[in-house]
Amino acid sequence: MKNNNYNYRLFAFIASAIFIILLMSPEFSNLLFARPGGGSSFSGGGGGYSGGGGGDGGLIILILSQLPPQISIPLIIAIIVFRIYQERKKKRGEKPIISKATQQNIQRANIGIHNQIETLKAEDQNFSKVLFLDFASSIYKKYFALYGKADFKNLAPFLSDTEIQASITSPKNQSFTEVIIGSINISSIQFHSNIIGIAVDIESNFTRVVNDKRTRYSVVERWYFNRKRGILSADPEKMQKLSCPNCGASSDFTDAGKCNSCDTFINKGEMQWFLKTHNVLSQEVFNTTGIAHYEPERGTNLPTLYQSNLVQNSNIFAQRHKNDFPQWKKSFMNDVVATYFFKIYEAWSNNNLNNSRNLVTDRLHESFMFWIDAYKTQGLTNKLDDISIRDIEMCSIETDKFYESVTVRVFAQSLDYVIDKNMKVIGGSARKPRSFSEYWTFIRRTGVEKDTFDYNTCPSCGAPSDKIGMSGVCEYCGNKISNGDFSWVLAIISQDEVYKG
Repeated sequence: MKNNNYNYRLFAFIASAIFIILLMSPEFSNLLFARPGGGSSFSGGGGGYSGGGGGDGGLIILILSQLPPQISIPLIIAIIVFRIYQERKKKRGEKPIISKATQQNIQRANIGIHNQIETLKAEDQNFSKVLFLDFASSIYKKYFALYGKADFKNLAPFLSDTEIQASITSPKNQSFTEVIIGSINISSIQFHSNIIGIAVDIESNFTRVVNDKRTRYSVVERWYFNRKRGILSADPEKMQKLSCPNCGASSDFTDAGKCNSCDTFINKGEMQWFLKTHNVLSQEVFNTTGIAHYEPERGTNLPTLYQSNLVQNSNIFAQRHKNDFPQWKKSFMNDVVATYFFKIYEAWSNNNLNNSRNLVTDRLHESFMFWIDAYKTQGLTNKLDDISIRDIEMCSIETDKFYESVTVRVFAQSLDYVIDKNMKVIGGSARKPRSFSEYWTFIRRTGVEKDTFDYNTCPSCGAPSDKIGMSGVCEYCGNKISNGDFSWVLAIISQDEVYKG
Protein backbone atom coordinates (compact mmCIF):
# COMPACT_ATOMS: atom_id res chain seq x y z
CA MET A 1 0.00 0.00 0.00
CA LYS A 2 2.85 2.37 0.82
CA ASN A 3 4.54 1.59 -2.46
CA ASN A 4 1.31 2.27 -4.33
CA ASN A 5 0.97 5.64 -2.64
CA TYR A 6 4.60 6.46 -3.40
CA ASN A 7 4.25 5.53 -7.06
CA TYR A 8 1.03 7.50 -7.33
CA ARG A 9 2.65 10.58 -5.85
CA LEU A 10 5.75 10.26 -8.03
CA PHE A 11 3.70 9.80 -11.22
CA ALA A 12 1.38 12.72 -10.42
CA PHE A 13 4.32 14.91 -9.49
CA ILE A 14 6.20 14.26 -12.74
CA ALA A 15 3.08 14.57 -14.91
CA SER A 16 2.08 17.82 -13.24
CA ALA A 17 5.56 19.26 -13.59
CA ILE A 18 5.70 18.46 -17.31
CA PHE A 19 2.27 20.00 -17.85
CA ILE A 20 3.13 23.16 -15.95
CA ILE A 21 6.46 23.60 -17.72
CA LEU A 22 4.64 23.38 -21.04
CA LEU A 23 2.02 25.80 -19.81
CA MET A 24 4.66 28.33 -18.83
CA SER A 25 6.48 28.18 -22.17
CA PRO A 26 6.70 31.32 -24.35
CA GLU A 27 4.04 30.02 -26.73
CA PHE A 28 1.49 30.23 -23.92
CA SER A 29 2.67 33.56 -22.53
CA ASN A 30 2.83 37.08 -23.99
CA LEU A 31 -0.94 37.49 -23.96
CA LEU A 32 -2.30 40.91 -24.84
CA PHE A 33 -5.59 42.72 -25.08
CA ALA A 34 -6.87 44.30 -28.28
CA ARG A 35 -9.19 47.30 -28.93
CA PRO A 36 -8.30 51.00 -29.15
CA GLY A 37 -8.49 51.36 -25.38
CA GLY A 38 -5.49 49.09 -25.12
CA GLY A 39 -6.14 47.04 -22.01
CA SER A 40 -2.80 45.43 -21.27
CA SER A 41 -1.74 45.88 -24.87
CA PHE A 42 -0.16 49.25 -24.12
CA SER A 43 2.36 48.03 -21.61
CA GLY A 44 2.62 44.42 -22.64
CA GLY A 45 0.29 42.94 -20.05
CA GLY A 46 1.32 40.23 -17.66
CA GLY A 47 1.01 39.73 -13.95
CA GLY A 48 3.22 38.75 -11.09
CA TYR A 49 3.69 37.59 -7.56
CA SER A 50 5.36 39.36 -4.69
CA GLY A 51 7.37 37.50 -2.11
CA GLY A 52 10.61 35.60 -1.77
CA GLY A 53 11.83 32.20 -0.68
CA GLY A 54 14.82 29.97 -0.27
CA GLY A 55 16.33 27.87 2.48
CA ASP A 56 13.20 26.01 3.59
CA GLY A 57 12.76 23.47 0.77
CA GLY A 58 13.61 20.46 2.97
CA LEU A 59 10.97 21.42 5.52
CA ILE A 60 8.34 21.79 2.80
CA ILE A 61 9.17 18.34 1.37
CA LEU A 62 8.99 16.79 4.84
CA ILE A 63 5.56 18.32 5.46
CA LEU A 64 4.22 17.30 2.05
CA SER A 65 5.44 13.73 2.47
CA GLN A 66 3.18 13.34 5.51
CA LEU A 67 0.03 14.51 3.70
CA PRO A 68 -2.38 12.29 1.76
CA PRO A 69 -2.07 12.45 -2.08
CA GLN A 70 -5.34 14.34 -2.58
CA ILE A 71 -3.89 17.22 -0.51
CA SER A 72 -0.18 17.01 -1.27
CA ILE A 73 -0.46 16.88 -5.06
CA PRO A 74 -2.41 20.18 -5.44
CA LEU A 75 0.07 21.80 -3.05
CA ILE A 76 3.02 20.48 -5.06
CA ILE A 77 1.48 21.85 -8.26
CA ALA A 78 0.98 25.26 -6.67
CA ILE A 79 4.59 25.32 -5.46
CA ILE A 80 5.91 24.36 -8.89
CA VAL A 81 3.89 27.10 -10.57
CA PHE A 82 5.18 29.64 -8.08
CA ARG A 83 8.82 28.54 -8.35
CA ILE A 84 8.88 28.38 -12.16
CA TYR A 85 7.23 31.77 -12.41
CA GLN A 86 9.77 33.27 -10.02
CA GLU A 87 12.68 31.89 -12.02
CA ARG A 88 11.25 33.14 -15.30
CA LYS A 89 10.78 36.59 -13.80
CA LYS A 90 14.39 36.62 -12.55
CA LYS A 91 15.76 35.60 -15.94
CA ARG A 92 13.85 38.40 -17.64
CA GLY A 93 15.13 40.88 -15.05
CA GLU A 94 11.59 41.92 -14.15
CA LYS A 95 10.56 43.23 -10.78
CA PRO A 96 7.70 41.64 -8.82
CA ILE A 97 4.45 43.50 -9.12
CA ILE A 98 3.03 44.68 -5.83
CA SER A 99 -0.64 44.07 -5.12
CA LYS A 100 -2.90 46.77 -6.52
CA ALA A 101 -4.66 49.20 -4.24
CA THR A 102 -8.26 48.46 -3.43
CA GLN A 103 -10.94 50.61 -4.98
CA GLN A 104 -11.68 52.07 -1.55
CA ASN A 105 -8.07 53.25 -1.28
CA ILE A 106 -8.18 54.60 -4.83
CA GLN A 107 -11.38 56.48 -4.04
CA ARG A 108 -9.82 57.89 -0.87
CA ALA A 109 -6.72 58.99 -2.79
CA ASN A 110 -8.92 60.60 -5.47
CA ILE A 111 -10.72 62.65 -2.86
CA GLY A 112 -7.37 63.82 -1.48
CA ILE A 113 -6.05 64.82 -4.92
CA HIS A 114 -9.35 66.52 -5.79
CA ASN A 115 -9.13 68.60 -2.61
CA GLN A 116 -5.52 69.51 -3.41
CA ILE A 117 -6.54 70.64 -6.92
CA GLU A 118 -9.37 72.75 -5.52
CA THR A 119 -6.93 74.35 -3.05
CA LEU A 120 -4.59 75.15 -5.94
CA LYS A 121 -7.45 76.58 -8.05
CA ALA A 122 -8.44 78.82 -5.15
CA GLU A 123 -4.90 80.23 -5.17
CA ASP A 124 -4.47 80.14 -8.96
CA GLN A 125 -7.78 80.69 -10.74
CA ASN A 126 -6.12 79.93 -14.10
CA PHE A 127 -5.06 76.42 -13.11
CA SER A 128 -6.56 73.76 -15.36
CA LYS A 129 -5.90 70.06 -14.78
CA VAL A 130 -6.49 69.39 -18.49
CA LEU A 131 -4.01 72.08 -19.54
CA PHE A 132 -1.40 71.15 -16.95
CA LEU A 133 -1.39 67.47 -17.98
CA ASP A 134 -1.19 68.50 -21.63
CA PHE A 135 1.80 70.70 -20.71
CA ALA A 136 3.43 67.81 -18.82
CA SER A 137 2.84 65.53 -21.82
CA SER A 138 4.51 68.03 -24.14
CA ILE A 139 7.53 68.37 -21.83
CA TYR A 140 7.79 64.58 -21.59
CA LYS A 141 7.75 63.97 -25.33
CA LYS A 142 10.11 66.83 -26.19
CA TYR A 143 12.46 65.76 -23.39
CA PHE A 144 13.04 62.42 -25.09
CA ALA A 145 12.85 63.72 -28.66
CA LEU A 146 15.61 66.30 -27.98
CA TYR A 147 17.62 64.38 -25.37
CA GLY A 148 21.35 64.69 -26.06
CA LYS A 149 20.78 67.04 -29.00
CA ALA A 150 21.71 70.70 -29.45
CA ASP A 151 18.06 71.83 -29.45
CA PHE A 152 17.63 70.43 -25.93
CA LYS A 153 18.62 73.92 -24.73
CA ASN A 154 15.19 75.18 -25.86
CA LEU A 155 13.73 73.29 -22.91
CA ALA A 156 15.98 75.20 -20.51
CA PRO A 157 13.18 77.30 -18.90
CA PHE A 158 11.20 74.13 -18.19
CA LEU A 159 13.93 71.88 -16.74
CA SER A 160 16.16 72.02 -13.67
CA ASP A 161 19.91 72.37 -14.11
CA THR A 162 20.27 68.75 -12.99
CA GLU A 163 18.01 67.50 -15.78
CA ILE A 164 19.78 69.65 -18.36
CA GLN A 165 23.20 68.44 -17.21
CA ALA A 166 22.07 64.81 -17.50
CA SER A 167 21.30 65.39 -21.17
CA ILE A 168 24.59 67.17 -21.82
CA THR A 169 26.63 64.33 -20.30
CA SER A 170 24.54 61.52 -21.84
CA PRO A 171 26.19 59.16 -24.35
CA LYS A 172 26.15 60.66 -27.83
CA ASN A 173 25.43 57.33 -29.48
CA GLN A 174 21.88 57.05 -28.13
CA SER A 175 18.54 58.62 -29.01
CA PHE A 176 14.85 58.09 -28.26
CA THR A 177 12.04 57.81 -30.81
CA GLU A 178 8.35 56.85 -31.05
CA VAL A 179 7.45 58.17 -27.61
CA ILE A 180 3.85 57.20 -26.81
CA ILE A 181 2.13 58.21 -23.55
CA GLY A 182 -0.49 55.72 -22.40
CA SER A 183 -1.67 57.37 -19.20
CA ILE A 184 -0.79 60.46 -17.21
CA ASN A 185 -2.20 61.42 -13.80
CA ILE A 186 -1.55 63.84 -10.96
CA SER A 187 -0.52 61.72 -7.97
CA SER A 188 -0.03 64.49 -5.40
CA ILE A 189 0.26 68.25 -4.89
CA GLN A 190 2.49 69.74 -2.20
CA PHE A 191 2.23 73.30 -0.87
CA HIS A 192 5.37 74.81 0.66
CA SER A 193 6.04 78.33 1.86
CA ASN A 194 7.29 79.63 -1.50
CA ILE A 195 6.84 76.68 -3.84
CA ILE A 196 4.08 74.43 -5.16
CA GLY A 197 5.07 70.93 -6.28
CA ILE A 198 3.03 68.55 -8.42
CA ALA A 199 3.95 64.88 -8.87
CA VAL A 200 2.79 63.33 -12.14
CA ASP A 201 2.76 59.59 -12.88
CA ILE A 202 3.35 58.78 -16.56
CA GLU A 203 3.01 55.37 -18.20
CA SER A 204 4.62 55.30 -21.63
CA ASN A 205 6.67 53.35 -24.10
CA PHE A 206 9.47 54.48 -26.35
CA THR A 207 12.26 53.15 -28.54
CA ARG A 208 15.85 53.64 -27.37
CA VAL A 209 18.42 53.56 -30.16
CA VAL A 210 22.03 52.80 -29.18
CA ASN A 211 24.56 52.39 -32.01
CA ASP A 212 21.66 51.65 -34.39
CA LYS A 213 20.31 48.92 -32.12
CA ARG A 214 16.64 49.55 -31.36
CA THR A 215 14.99 48.41 -28.12
CA ARG A 216 11.48 49.34 -27.08
CA TYR A 217 10.68 49.87 -23.42
CA SER A 218 7.53 50.14 -21.38
CA VAL A 219 8.05 52.44 -18.40
CA VAL A 220 6.24 54.04 -15.50
CA GLU A 221 7.83 57.28 -14.29
CA ARG A 222 7.09 59.94 -11.70
CA TRP A 223 7.88 63.51 -12.77
CA TYR A 224 8.07 66.29 -10.18
CA PHE A 225 7.12 69.80 -11.33
CA ASN A 226 7.72 72.95 -9.26
CA ARG A 227 6.59 76.55 -9.51
CA LYS A 228 6.72 79.66 -7.39
CA ARG A 229 3.60 80.38 -5.31
CA GLY A 230 1.51 83.47 -5.89
CA ILE A 231 1.49 83.51 -9.72
CA LEU A 232 -1.19 82.57 -12.24
CA SER A 233 -0.92 79.72 -14.74
CA ALA A 234 -0.33 80.70 -18.37
CA ASP A 235 -3.22 80.73 -20.83
CA PRO A 236 -3.87 77.71 -23.12
CA GLU A 237 -1.88 79.05 -26.07
CA LYS A 238 1.32 79.41 -24.03
CA MET A 239 0.79 76.13 -22.16
CA GLN A 240 0.16 74.10 -25.30
CA LYS A 241 2.99 75.51 -27.40
CA LEU A 242 5.75 75.51 -24.75
CA SER A 243 6.39 79.10 -25.74
CA CYS A 244 8.39 81.74 -23.88
CA PRO A 245 6.58 82.38 -20.57
CA ASN A 246 7.25 86.10 -20.97
CA CYS A 247 6.51 87.05 -24.60
CA GLY A 248 4.80 83.91 -25.95
CA ALA A 249 7.26 83.44 -28.82
CA SER A 250 8.15 79.93 -29.96
CA SER A 251 10.81 78.28 -27.82
CA ASP A 252 14.20 79.64 -28.87
CA PHE A 253 16.53 80.02 -25.93
CA THR A 254 20.24 80.35 -25.30
CA ASP A 255 22.08 77.75 -23.24
CA ALA A 256 21.64 80.04 -20.22
CA GLY A 257 17.85 80.17 -20.74
CA LYS A 258 17.47 83.64 -22.28
CA CYS A 259 14.69 84.09 -24.83
CA ASN A 260 16.12 85.15 -28.20
CA SER A 261 12.90 87.03 -29.01
CA CYS A 262 12.45 89.26 -25.96
CA ASP A 263 15.95 88.98 -24.41
CA THR A 264 14.39 87.95 -21.10
CA PHE A 265 16.24 85.48 -18.89
CA ILE A 266 13.65 82.97 -17.72
CA ASN A 267 14.20 82.07 -14.09
CA LYS A 268 12.92 78.53 -13.57
CA GLY A 269 9.58 78.45 -11.82
CA GLU A 270 9.14 82.23 -11.78
CA MET A 271 6.51 82.28 -14.56
CA GLN A 272 5.91 78.67 -15.55
CA TRP A 273 6.13 75.12 -14.20
CA PHE A 274 9.46 73.35 -14.59
CA LEU A 275 10.64 69.77 -14.14
CA LYS A 276 12.63 69.50 -10.92
CA THR A 277 13.50 65.80 -11.23
CA HIS A 278 12.02 62.48 -12.27
CA ASN A 279 12.23 58.85 -11.16
CA VAL A 280 11.72 55.60 -13.08
CA LEU A 281 9.28 53.46 -11.08
CA SER A 282 9.40 50.46 -13.41
CA GLN A 283 10.85 49.56 -16.79
CA GLU A 284 10.77 46.48 -18.99
CA VAL A 285 11.59 45.57 -22.56
CA PHE A 286 8.44 45.72 -24.63
CA ASN A 287 7.41 44.58 -28.09
CA THR A 288 4.21 44.02 -30.04
CA THR A 289 4.81 40.35 -30.76
CA GLY A 290 1.72 38.43 -29.72
CA ILE A 291 -0.89 41.10 -30.42
CA ALA A 292 -3.18 38.42 -31.86
CA HIS A 293 -3.44 36.70 -28.48
CA TYR A 294 -6.05 37.44 -25.85
CA GLU A 295 -6.55 37.38 -22.12
CA PRO A 296 -9.88 37.36 -20.30
CA GLU A 297 -11.27 40.78 -19.36
CA ARG A 298 -10.21 41.60 -15.82
CA GLY A 299 -12.17 44.60 -14.55
CA THR A 300 -15.62 44.40 -16.12
CA ASN A 301 -17.25 43.28 -12.88
CA LEU A 302 -15.53 45.83 -10.68
CA PRO A 303 -17.82 48.49 -9.18
CA THR A 304 -17.82 51.83 -10.97
CA LEU A 305 -15.62 54.58 -9.51
CA TYR A 306 -17.66 57.76 -9.16
CA GLN A 307 -16.37 61.24 -8.41
CA SER A 308 -17.04 61.98 -4.75
CA ASN A 309 -18.80 65.30 -5.50
CA LEU A 310 -20.43 64.28 -8.78
CA VAL A 311 -23.86 65.64 -7.83
CA GLN A 312 -22.43 69.02 -6.84
CA ASN A 313 -20.36 69.26 -10.03
CA SER A 314 -23.37 68.24 -12.13
CA ASN A 315 -25.32 71.15 -10.67
CA ILE A 316 -22.44 73.56 -11.36
CA PHE A 317 -22.29 72.32 -14.96
CA ALA A 318 -26.05 72.73 -15.40
CA GLN A 319 -25.97 76.29 -14.01
CA ARG A 320 -23.05 77.20 -16.25
CA HIS A 321 -24.93 76.07 -19.37
CA LYS A 322 -28.44 76.89 -18.14
CA ASN A 323 -29.71 73.46 -19.10
CA ASP A 324 -31.85 70.67 -17.72
CA PHE A 325 -29.06 68.33 -16.60
CA PRO A 326 -30.98 65.02 -16.85
CA GLN A 327 -32.06 65.92 -20.39
CA TRP A 328 -28.54 67.08 -21.31
CA LYS A 329 -27.07 63.91 -19.84
CA LYS A 330 -29.39 61.73 -21.92
CA SER A 331 -28.50 63.64 -25.08
CA PHE A 332 -24.76 63.53 -24.28
CA MET A 333 -24.84 59.76 -23.74
CA ASN A 334 -26.70 59.10 -26.98
CA ASP A 335 -25.43 61.76 -29.36
CA VAL A 336 -21.83 62.13 -28.19
CA VAL A 337 -20.64 59.07 -26.26
CA ALA A 338 -22.47 56.41 -28.29
CA THR A 339 -21.80 58.14 -31.62
CA TYR A 340 -18.09 58.57 -30.94
CA PHE A 341 -17.88 55.00 -29.63
CA PHE A 342 -19.29 53.42 -32.78
CA LYS A 343 -17.38 55.67 -35.19
CA ILE A 344 -14.02 55.18 -33.46
CA TYR A 345 -14.39 51.41 -33.19
CA GLU A 346 -15.54 51.17 -36.80
CA ALA A 347 -12.45 53.11 -37.90
CA TRP A 348 -10.25 50.87 -35.74
CA SER A 349 -11.82 47.72 -37.18
CA ASN A 350 -11.03 49.00 -40.69
CA ASN A 351 -7.38 49.77 -39.83
CA ASN A 352 -8.05 53.34 -40.97
CA LEU A 353 -8.51 56.17 -38.48
CA ASN A 354 -9.00 59.02 -40.96
CA ASN A 355 -12.77 59.13 -40.48
CA SER A 356 -12.41 59.54 -36.70
CA ARG A 357 -9.56 62.06 -36.57
CA ASN A 358 -11.93 64.93 -35.76
CA LEU A 359 -13.19 63.11 -32.67
CA VAL A 360 -9.99 62.52 -30.66
CA THR A 361 -7.09 64.53 -29.22
CA ASP A 362 -3.59 64.41 -30.69
CA ARG A 363 -2.21 62.25 -27.88
CA LEU A 364 -4.95 59.63 -28.15
CA HIS A 365 -4.71 59.54 -31.94
CA GLU A 366 -0.95 59.05 -31.64
CA SER A 367 -1.51 56.06 -29.36
CA PHE A 368 -4.11 54.60 -31.75
CA MET A 369 -1.74 54.94 -34.70
CA PHE A 370 1.04 53.12 -32.85
CA TRP A 371 -1.16 50.02 -32.59
CA ILE A 372 -2.68 50.32 -36.06
CA ASP A 373 0.85 50.45 -37.49
CA ALA A 374 1.85 47.45 -35.37
CA TYR A 375 -1.08 45.44 -36.76
CA LYS A 376 -0.35 46.52 -40.32
CA THR A 377 3.35 45.66 -39.98
CA GLN A 378 2.40 42.10 -39.07
CA GLY A 379 -0.31 41.91 -41.74
CA LEU A 380 -3.11 41.77 -39.16
CA THR A 381 -6.41 43.48 -38.50
CA ASN A 382 -8.31 43.62 -35.21
CA LYS A 383 -11.97 43.18 -36.12
CA LEU A 384 -14.78 44.36 -33.83
CA ASP A 385 -18.08 43.07 -35.22
CA ASP A 386 -21.64 43.23 -33.90
CA ILE A 387 -20.60 45.81 -31.35
CA SER A 388 -23.30 47.03 -28.98
CA ILE A 389 -23.50 49.26 -25.92
CA ARG A 390 -25.23 47.73 -22.89
CA ASP A 391 -24.98 50.73 -20.57
CA ILE A 392 -23.27 54.10 -20.04
CA GLU A 393 -22.68 55.55 -16.57
CA MET A 394 -21.72 59.14 -15.75
CA CYS A 395 -18.64 59.03 -13.49
CA SER A 396 -17.06 62.47 -13.30
CA ILE A 397 -17.52 66.10 -14.33
CA GLU A 398 -14.79 68.71 -13.91
CA THR A 399 -14.82 72.40 -14.80
CA ASP A 400 -12.21 75.14 -14.68
CA LYS A 401 -11.60 78.49 -16.31
CA PHE A 402 -10.50 77.01 -19.64
CA TYR A 403 -11.87 73.47 -19.96
CA GLU A 404 -14.66 71.08 -19.07
CA SER A 405 -14.24 67.31 -18.91
CA VAL A 406 -16.73 64.49 -18.59
CA THR A 407 -15.83 60.87 -17.84
CA VAL A 408 -18.24 58.00 -18.47
CA ARG A 409 -18.01 54.26 -18.13
CA VAL A 410 -19.14 52.38 -21.22
CA PHE A 411 -20.30 48.76 -20.92
CA ALA A 412 -20.20 47.07 -24.31
CA GLN A 413 -20.04 43.77 -26.14
CA SER A 414 -18.62 42.70 -29.49
CA LEU A 415 -17.04 39.93 -31.49
CA ASP A 416 -13.38 40.77 -30.94
CA TYR A 417 -10.84 38.87 -33.04
CA VAL A 418 -7.73 39.23 -35.20
CA ILE A 419 -7.41 38.12 -38.82
CA ASP A 420 -4.38 37.81 -41.07
CA LYS A 421 -4.04 38.75 -44.75
CA ASN A 422 -5.82 35.56 -45.74
CA MET A 423 -8.82 36.49 -43.56
CA LYS A 424 -7.98 33.63 -41.22
CA VAL A 425 -8.90 34.15 -37.57
CA ILE A 426 -5.69 33.79 -35.54
CA GLY A 427 -6.79 35.34 -32.25
CA GLY A 428 -9.98 35.98 -30.31
CA SER A 429 -13.31 34.62 -31.44
CA ALA A 430 -15.51 35.48 -34.43
CA ARG A 431 -18.39 33.58 -32.82
CA LYS A 432 -18.36 34.23 -29.07
CA PRO A 433 -19.13 37.84 -28.00
CA ARG A 434 -16.71 39.49 -25.60
CA SER A 435 -18.11 41.76 -22.88
CA PHE A 436 -15.99 44.64 -21.60
CA SER A 437 -16.14 48.10 -20.05
CA GLU A 438 -13.94 51.18 -20.39
CA TYR A 439 -13.79 54.70 -18.96
CA TRP A 440 -13.93 57.40 -21.66
CA THR A 441 -12.98 61.02 -20.87
CA PHE A 442 -14.17 63.84 -23.14
CA ILE A 443 -12.94 67.44 -23.00
CA ARG A 444 -14.27 70.73 -24.39
CA ARG A 445 -13.20 74.36 -24.16
CA THR A 446 -15.15 76.38 -21.58
CA GLY A 447 -17.81 78.55 -23.23
CA VAL A 448 -18.45 76.19 -26.15
CA GLU A 449 -22.11 75.23 -26.22
CA LYS A 450 -22.05 72.88 -29.21
CA ASP A 451 -22.54 69.30 -28.07
CA THR A 452 -23.16 67.62 -31.40
CA PHE A 453 -22.52 68.27 -35.07
CA ASP A 454 -22.45 66.39 -38.36
CA TYR A 455 -19.60 64.02 -37.52
CA ASN A 456 -18.60 63.78 -41.18
CA THR A 457 -17.76 67.48 -41.21
CA CYS A 458 -15.35 69.87 -39.53
CA PRO A 459 -16.99 71.22 -36.33
CA SER A 460 -15.45 74.62 -37.06
CA CYS A 461 -16.36 75.38 -40.70
CA GLY A 462 -18.71 72.54 -41.65
CA ALA A 463 -16.56 71.39 -44.58
CA PRO A 464 -16.11 67.65 -45.19
CA SER A 465 -13.80 66.01 -42.67
CA ASP A 466 -11.83 64.27 -45.43
CA LYS A 467 -8.99 66.79 -45.19
CA ILE A 468 -8.26 66.72 -41.48
CA GLY A 469 -4.63 65.67 -41.31
CA MET A 470 -2.59 63.83 -38.71
CA SER A 471 -2.11 67.10 -36.81
CA GLY A 472 -5.87 67.54 -36.37
CA VAL A 473 -5.99 70.70 -38.50
CA CYS A 474 -8.79 71.20 -41.04
CA GLU A 475 -7.24 72.05 -44.42
CA TYR A 476 -10.36 74.00 -45.42
CA CYS A 477 -10.45 76.52 -42.56
CA GLY A 478 -6.98 76.05 -41.05
CA ASN A 479 -8.34 75.57 -37.52
CA LYS A 480 -7.11 72.89 -35.15
CA ILE A 481 -10.15 70.88 -34.12
CA SER A 482 -8.55 68.17 -31.98
CA ASN A 483 -8.16 70.35 -28.87
CA GLY A 484 -11.81 70.83 -27.88
CA ASP A 485 -12.07 74.43 -29.06
CA PHE A 486 -15.21 73.73 -31.13
CA SER A 487 -16.82 70.60 -29.68
CA TRP A 488 -16.21 67.60 -27.45
CA VAL A 489 -13.15 65.50 -28.25
CA LEU A 490 -12.20 62.16 -26.71
CA ALA A 491 -9.02 62.59 -24.68
CA ILE A 492 -8.53 59.38 -22.66
CA ILE A 493 -9.62 55.73 -22.76
CA SER A 494 -8.87 53.92 -19.49
CA GLN A 495 -9.30 50.21 -18.88
CA ASP A 496 -11.57 49.40 -15.97
CA GLU A 497 -8.97 47.44 -14.01
CA VAL A 498 -6.50 50.36 -13.97
CA TYR A 499 -8.80 53.40 -13.87
CA LYS A 500 -8.10 55.56 -10.82
CA GLY A 501 -10.52 58.42 -11.34
